[in-house]
Amino acid sequence: MTVLWEAAVGGAVEPVRPVLESRLESVPARRNERRVAVIDVGSNTARLVVFHVSPGGYLRAVLERKESPRLGLGVGPDGSLSADAMERGVGAIDRFARTLRDLGEPKTVGVTTSAVRDAPNGHLFLDRVRKETGTALRVLSGPEEAHYAYLGVASAWELDTDLVCDLGGGSLQIASVRRGRLQNTVSLPLGALRLTERFLEHDPPKGREIEALQDQVRKEVGAALDTFGRAEWRLFGVGGTVRTLAKVAIGLRDYPISRVHGYPMRTHDLDALGELLLDMPSARRGEVPGIGSDRTDVIVAGLLVFAELLRAAGTGLVTVSGTGIREGLALEEVRAQLPAPAVELLRRSVHAASEALAFSVEHGEAVGEVARTLFQLLAKRMGWADEESMALTVAAWMHDSGASIDLWRHARHSAYLIRNVPIWGLSQREVLLASMAAYLHEGDEPPSSWRKAYLPVVKGSDIQTARRLGTLVYVAETLQGADPKFSLPEDSGILSVGLAKNPELGPRTKPIDKIRKPMRREFELEVRLRDA
Repeated sequence: MTVLWEAAVGGAVEPVRPVLESRLESVPARRNERRVAVIDVGSNTARLVVFHVSPGGYLRAVLERKESPRLGLGVGPDGSLSADAMERGVGAIDRFARTLRDLGEPKTVGVTTSAVRDAPNGHLFLDRVRKETGTALRVLSGPEEAHYAYLGVASAWELDTDLVCDLGGGSLQIASVRRGRLQNTVSLPLGALRLTERFLEHDPPKGREIEALQDQVRKEVGAALDTFGRAEWRLFGVGGTVRTLAKVAIGLRDYPISRVHGYPMRTHDLDALGELLLDMPSARRGEVPGIGSDRTDVIVAGLLVFAELLRAAGTGLVTVSGTGIREGLALEEVRAQLPAPAVELLRRSVHAASEALAFSVEHGEAVGEVARTLFQLLAKRMGWADEESMALTVAAWMHDSGASIDLWRHARHSAYLIRNVPIWGLSQREVLLASMAAYLHEGDEPPSSWRKAYLPVVKGSDIQTARRLGTLVYVAETLQGADPKFSLPEDSGILSVGLAKNPELGPRTKPIDKIRKPMRREFELEVRLRDA
């Protein structure tokens, strides 16, 4: 993948041209297994992530380590790194390097961002890291940071007219996307750690300090968005700060999906978090579930930045992305094709899950092809659209994935896997619809707990929709081996099905008899066999 960009200086906007997540213990890489490691040293935290790369180029995170060297803490008046910060940074990277040696030294990409980029003595830190740890770090420019954040988000979402907002400790990167492609970027000195040190002198902060911080963020973000050209943006949030905010919001709401990826953080979430955290000293913030010790002092600044981003963009929510700069760096390394349609992102992640969990995708894709044919016949009369189509696709592809855990209860395990493995390209509603459809595809009754448990995500009629999607999976699986051809005239109550002969299925009336009752129950359709 060839990447071209132009530098952004002093916050000016410049045009840009054109993973089942598990934390495994350190084990040697198996023969012929390709791994890519990314070391990302930010102003507040440093992370090591190791990705497994499948033969198809799919990424799956298999190990993550996190340190908090806080390079941006205690910088000099000119932005110079302190001796203590450099010592902490070298120590963290040395521990990463030892982990990578234990893993057989996979191909490694190392980068560092705002704190080192802005420091006059940053080169001294880079020299120490190289000499003492053997690790070469590349200093990313602001546009490069935004570019890799865009790649990471584009690997999980079909983008259109969007803002990708990557908030780190030292800076805020905003990338504007139109028709799915990166258009412009800006790097602003609005990182959570930087703003905390500049504005929030007291703990908890005074009202005047909060107002001064808000004014600064409002001024710089508003100017940047004016330069981009106003549009009806969707917002995607990237970085540890927004993920932490989502964790806390999920805990406060007793939300049915614990993974932060895809969480739609709304204005009322940020307002509730503000009421909870703004008057609370940092020591007490550490007691709030979801806030780690490395973010107790900077989480308030991060909260205020995202609140201003939503106001400036004129939108009511920011979608939290679990993928970002580290995924973007790894994706460039494996030359992934991005941007991509949602169904292709879905395909890539399901194939990665099948490799990790040892279930067959081929059967699921064959069932999905038949199920989508039926879906197209029924969509108009059912009022279904793209979300239901995507949910049906993943339910069909993964309806038997739970057999890798327990054949006899595989539908329930399939539902669990759909909710918990990283499946890109789907909203959280689509994930829950797909999970419920997979659970119900063999005719089980939906648990009574679903309606209350899933209410924050699904609509009132979604359980019935899931039953119907599950029925389509069942019908498609029953008929798949006989090359079914369907006919359903508009306003007709009769679904005509033509089947090819297949000795394994027995007489052609046998599979037709199996699907008559569920199609009558869910769609009020009579099924008739027509001559092949």
